[in-house]
Order: sequence, then C-alpha cells, then structure tokens
Amino acid sequence: MALIKKREHSLRTLLLSYVVSLTVLSAISSLLILSLFSLSYRFGVVIPANQVESDLSAVRSDIETSKVFNPEILPDGTSYVFLTRDFKLKKSNMPVNLQEESLLNYQFKNAHGGIYGYFQSFERSDGIVIVNYQLSPRYRNAWMNQYFPNADLMMIGSMMVSILLIFVVLTFFYANKLRQQLRPILRATEKIAEQDLDFQTSRSTIKEFNQVLSGLDHMRAALRDSLMENWKAEQDKQNHISALTHDLKTPLTVARGNAELLAMTPLDEEQTDLLEHFQKGIAQVDSYVQELSELNKTSFKKTLTLGEVSVKDFVEDIYDQSLSLAQTKQINVTFDKKDIKKEIIGHWDRSLLNRAFMNIVSNALEHTPSGSQLFLTARVEEDEFTFICLDSGPGFSLESLEKATQLFYQEDKSRQSRNHSGLGLTIANDIVRLHHGSLSLSNCDNTGGAKVTIILPL
Repeated sequence: MALIKKREHSLRTLLLSYVVSLTVLSAISSLLILSLFSLSYRFGVVIPANQVESDLSAVRSDIETSKVFNPEILPDGTSYVFLTRDFKLKKSNMPVNLQEESLLNYQFKNAHGGIYGYFQSFERSDGIVIVNYQLSPRYRNAWMNQYFPNADLMMIGSMMVSILLIFVVLTFFYANKLRQQLRPILRATEKIAEQDLDFQTSRSTIKEFNQVLSGLDHMRAALRDSLMENWKAEQDKQNHISALTHDLKTPLTVARGNAELLAMTPLDEEQTDLLEHFQKGIAQVDSYVQELSELNKTSFKKTLTLGEVSVKDFVEDIYDQSLSLAQTKQINVTFDKKDIKKEIIGHWDRSLLNRAFMNIVSNALEHTPSGSQLFLTARVEEDEFTFICLDSGPGFSLESLEKATQLFYQEDKSRQSRNHSGLGLTIANDIVRLHHGSLSLSNCDNTGGAKVTIILPL
C-alpha cells in the first residue's frame, strides 16, 4: 500500500537540534542571570567586592586624624583591632585568633598569604588601627548576608540549576518526540506479531524510521501473501480430503453390501476364507477413511471450545470406553485413577480430548496381544493432570520414538501391524498441544511395552 507522505528529516538532524537547543537555551539563561545580577549591582542590592576598599579609602583621613577613634565610621563587613604603639590592645571586635593574625600581617606583611582575608592598617597618633575585610560581593541587606550564599556562588549556582533544568526539560521533550516517532514502528510490529496484516503502515517524520517502516511494510505484504497462499493451499487440501473421503464411502458401501450378500450364499472353505480377508480389507479401508475425516476436522485448530470439565467424570468416561474396546480382544484393563476428587476441574475441550485419549488407547489395544494387560494411570498433582497409557506390546523402536507423532508415519519394525494409517498419534499430539500440554513416548523399563504420557494444565 502507498504510504502517506510527510515532511521528513534525518535522525542526525534531530540530535543536532537537541544539542543546539540545549546550547542556545543554556547561553540565554546564563546571560539573563548575569543581567539580573548586573542590575542588582547597579541598584545596590548587591555590593561589589571592591566596595569595602573604596569605602576605607574614603574614610582613611578620618580614621587617622580624628581625636578619638570611632569604629562606626568603618564600612559594613569589616572588623578591626585598635592597638597602642607598643602593640597592646585598646579595643577590638575581632576574634582573638584574627587579632593575632592582624598583628602578624602588620609586622610581616601578608604572613599567611591572605587566607584570613585582607588587612589595611591606619597610623594614628595614639595607636594603630588594623581593619580586616573580604574581597567578595555582599548583599546590602544584613539578613540576606546571614542566610543567603555568597553573591558569586549564588550567581554560579543559579546558572548551574537553570542549565540542569533546561537539560532535563529538553531531554524529556525530545525523548517524547522520539517515542511518538517510534509508535508507527511499534504498532506495525505488534500487528505483524498478531498476524493482523490488513493495515496501512503509518509514516514517521524521521528518515531512518521511515526506512524501517518501509521494510516492515514490504514484509507485511509478503507475509500476508504467503499466509493467504498457505491458507488457500490448506483449504484446497481439506476440500480434496473431504471430497475423497466422501467419494470413497460409496464404493465402500457397495463393496460391504456385496460382501454381506456373498456371506449369505453357500460357500466352500476357501471361498469363506477369501471372503473374510475381503471383509477385513474393507474394514481397514473404512478405518483409513474415518481417520482421514478426523484429521480433516482437527485441522480447524482455532475452533477449540474450552469449558469446565470434571476431571473425575472425564477419567471415568475414558475408562468405560477403554473397557468396551478391550473386551473385543479379551484384554484386561487396569486403571489406576484413585485420589482424583470430584471438585477438580479442567478447562478443556472435552470432545477433542476424548478423541485424543481414545486414539492413544485404541492404538495401544491394537498392539497389545489378546489375553494380556493394558495399564492406564491418571493423576492430578498441583495444577497438572497426567495420563499414562502402557501396553503389553513390543514397544516403540528408536526411529518411532522420534517420528511416531509425524503425519502418516507408520512403524513396521517393532510394532508389526499394518492396520493403521499413522494418524492416531498425530491427531492426539495436535489436540494435546492445542491445550498447551505435552505428549511424550517411551518404552517401559520393566515390560518393554510402549508408554505414552500426556500432561495437561488444568
């Protein structure tokens, strides 16, 4: 189908757009923050770092020439120590350690490399005033100085937070954009996985995604055509089988009727023997026709009808049918089916499972010698039902253990009878797998008989 055209661009363009957007928005946010802090300096909300030195220069003359030293003329953000000429303390608002550092700085000039800030000394006639200060911007408001970070840190932190916020928002935006562009691909793969192939492939705005979508669309079309061909071939096969089985019934009916008429006439011993072989052959062909008809029915696998089935009742029904079949060959059936409670329910298609189980039992009886034993076992453990059928025949050959469930496979090496078409185990295996169960073949270690094990979820 033709795809609806939209304007497209490459994935590289989208990623480049993401990087450019991140860079440009980060730069704009940083410039805005710088402008905001610049305005705060201009309007006096933040005092520049060198403002203290300017203020000290302005009051130097007053500090050095006034008759009495007045600490109130010192700028905000400073501390001082007032010493006599012989370095005795007169007054100070500095901590003791900073007083000692002030004296060392006065005597040895920047003794500790400015780790305590900066110092200026003022020579008075009655002593020495040493002022300590920091060269960093300050807020004019004292409360802000106490609780807010340094103005420079505040500016850098604001830039980092804004860039991080821009990064997170842009990442989510572009991730959501990519997710939207991926939706047509995800929808197409889901539809193909569900074998819903009659849909129109949408189109992305990303060139690389459209290449994937184009490939998926070709695959969808090819798969649809292939499935349609397979379905038509399967339908033709089923129709041929149905027609063949229907057409065979007429000559079989005629042959059976003629054989019955012959049986009613006087026959010698040789003619009677030939008639018996003739009737057995008709019965065998009739059996083949029935099995072909059954196989044709089981090919409609999606018509599985699940319902609540009493496991105990189902097992009893299988037992009764097995006894009826076994009586014709004088075979004794032993069925171990204890401990299955009435309230245990299986969610099965009862009619299909009955057909599968009876195919197994019928096959086992066919290969069990007259007068011997057939052993059946039924168990319920946790959420699984297990059924075991063990006959007294020669068992499966190595080849048949691998191929016995294949369509039309006939074993004639260890199990000599040719009176079967190879469909019984195939039908049973298909029905069990349709119920999400398993069917396995083996030989009994003790008796050597063939063992078929079916496990079904309840």
